[in-house]
Amino acid sequence: MFRISRFLIPFLLLFLLLPMVCFSASNQQVTASQLVGLWALHGTAQKIDGDIHRENQTWEFRSDGTLKSVALDRRADGEITLTVKYKIENNMLYVQRAGSKTRWNRFQVVKVADDQLILKGGIEGYMFFNRKR
Repeated sequence: MFRISRFLIPFLLLFLLLPMVCFSASNQQVTASQLVGLWALHGTAQKIDGDIHRENQTWEFRSDGTLKSVALDRRADGEITLTVKYKIENNMLYVQRAGSKTRWNRFQVVKVADDQLILKGGIEGYMFFNRKR
């Protein structure tokens, strides 16, 4: 008969229970209404706890399914404003690519709270937003 050491039992329980805890925490569905409003993109990073590259953009999610993005372009000495469509499906944010009706950029919604939004996707890696009031 196979015998399990009493020192191994806590590790086995952790190994078996941890996926259930992680699954239930990520099982909350994100809705478009949670994103509606003006968000300031203050930085991007390749890792969630990595060095942050500062950004100066705002994203305004509107209730009609449009996203207005305003970015400061240092090379052109001015602002670039884009208005595109967005949608939420299975905790993923899809943002229409500028100039295309069929191509979408996809971002995983890592965190959405009253004043904080973290997205993951694209060449940016992680994108960190604060809600502007």
